Amino acid sequence: MTIEEFLAFTETQPEKRWELIEGVPVFSASPVGPHQIVATNISGFLWRFKEEHKPSWFPIIGMGTRVPASQRSLPQPDVMVLERPAPAGPMSDDALAVFEVLSPSNRKADQAWRRKVYASVPNCQHYVTVSAKVVEVVACDRSNQWKGRNMTSLEDALALPALGVSIPPADIYRWTPLGEQRA
Repeated sequence: MTIEEFLAFTETQPEKRWELIEGVPVFSASPVGPHQIVATNISGFLWRFKEEHKPSWFPIIGMGTRVPASQRSLPQPDVMVLERPAPAGPMSDDALAVFEVLSPSNRKADQAWRRKVYASVPNCQHYVTVSAKVVEVVACDRSNQWKGRNMTSLEDALALPALGVSIPPADIYRWTPLGEQRA
């Protein structure tokens, strides 16, 4: 399936979340509470930072991104930071950073594929995965050849230099059972 065919298909499925992966539409089950809370925490932190510091970028949820490495794919990260205001349509091609909250269905192969395709977006600087099962945030950065930096403590800091921001995992996991581990 092409991206255009996929977009026409998803218009007939308005209540469902789909991604196009290597030409195949993939249904994403509704995420569970902690997953949604973590994604909202990330987006909320970024919007508060934007309000206070006025960077030019825009955090957004629910939008797919074109990936040059796979012309027949339209992955939809949980949170994406765009270089400019969001376009009117369902996709973008200017992600500065993408965040994926991992669910039980995410496999290492899926994460490796996503790292590869997000790295192909010319201005993407950060690919971040966040576990919903344990405190674990992994940031892969263009400036570090996409090697992962692991954070496993609520006291760590997720530095995202391209955005000029550092997000404490305590804020990422706030209001989840994992965030309540903080003494």
